[in-house]
Amino acid sequence: MMNELFSLDMIVDELAAQDVDFQEGLDWQQTDHPQEAAIAFRRALEHGPKSAVIWTFYAWALAASGDPHGAIAACRRAIACDAEWGQAWNDLGEYLMDIGREDEALFVIRRALKAKRFDSPHLAQMNLARYYLHKGSMRRALAAAHEAQRLVPGFRPAARLADWISERMQEWNIKD
Repeated sequence: MMNELFSLDMIVDELAAQDVDFQEGLDWQQTDHPQEAAIAFRRALEHGPKSAVIWTFYAWALAASGDPHGAIAACRRAIACDAEWGQAWNDLGEYLMDIGREDEALFVIRRALKAKRFDSPHLAQMNLARYYLHKGSMRRALAAAHEAQRLVPGFRPAARLADWISERMQEWNIKD
């Protein structure tokens, strides 16, 4: 559930203004240097209050550096800090799917959609589509891609995915 007053960008900007290590991690992240970003985010975690936001960014950096298990652990730490932080739930679902633990991922992706602090439910819908594709349910995958489109009109990845699924369903005569 999206809270209209919640903005990830606003929270990230406020945290970056308060924490130079977090800002450095963001800088490294934006220039596609995930290992350096992970080091900076880890420093931010070591000297500051434990933050679901920082743990989530640290998880991203670990995943982008090729450490999905570390990313999963960091997401779990983020959730321990704030169980209503939807980005951590969604990212955890993505990383679980990346290592083949799709059934675990379904619960956490659905949990992301219920989080009070999550401004990207369209991304969770895309992860649901990915889950349903893996499970062979084209109809459910298409519904999730359409929901992502409804949540963010003009979101091209959702439109492309919905088109791809529709084409496959037609081509393969799937009525599922």
